[in-house]
Amino acid sequence: MAHFTATQGRYLSFIHAYSKLHGCPPAEAEIAAALCVSPPSVNQMVKSLEKKGLIIRHPGVPRSLRVLVPEDEIPPWPGRSCGASPSHTAQRQSPGSLMHPSPPGNLYTLTIYLTGGPLSDRFANKEISRKIEIRGDHTLHQLHEAIFRAYDRWDEHLYEFQFGRRPFDPGGPNYGIPVSRRQREGYGDARKTTIDELALTPQRVFGYWFDFGDDWFHQVHVERIDQAIPTVNYPRVIKRVGRSPPQYSEA
Repeated sequence: MAHFTATQGRYLSFIHAYSKLHGCPPAEAEIAAALCVSPPSVNQMVKSLEKKGLIIRHPGVPRSLRVLVPEDEIPPWPGRSCGASPSHTAQRQSPGSLMHPSPPGNLYTLTIYLTGGPLSDRFANKEISRKIEIRGDHTLHQLHEAIFRAYDRWDEHLYEFQFGRRPFDPGGPNYGIPVSRRQREGYGDARKTTIDELALTPQRVFGYWFDFGDDWFHQVHVERIDQAIPTVNYPRVIKRVGRSPPQYSEA
């Protein structure tokens, strides 16, 4: 039986799952993206796995990794949420999902800056942001849920995404959860609107308003648009700057 650490097992799991899905091994950059580590860390781990006889590769030849561990000894690849706090469990793929991967799709990298809310003095004038990767076929409601978790909130409230001429523009195209007939005409349903439908471009900035009482305001910056990796679970947080302020007053 092969012997390896839990971390080494995650690498073996991803390499094996990716190879089965695509018919070829992953590039080191794809391993880095999936496991939320730096490319140098991947390179060092690949060398360690090779030294232990767990994989074989051909130096200088791209995508030449091959796992030598018997398939029944390789941990299943569940995917993993980058930057998730210990209190939030990563989303799990359903059994067999690796046999039916998501089709290629757009991957949006968004940085969500907290710009206003009931902040105490110890959070004032400090950058507080979360960088999230989300697929284009996810909805704005799923983006809301990702931001909600990324900021360690626990009590749900209404919210609104604002896409007007400035980050906060009540008169522009806006999306949330319609709650009454008094909702203005043309108000979009965040549960039915996908990220792809918004025709976003890099450098676009829009607003996200959470809790229409305490008024937590955020600016969402579109950093880049790439192609999603089918074997990775999205949305996921890939960077955190600053501690999450408590949702309610600390007093």
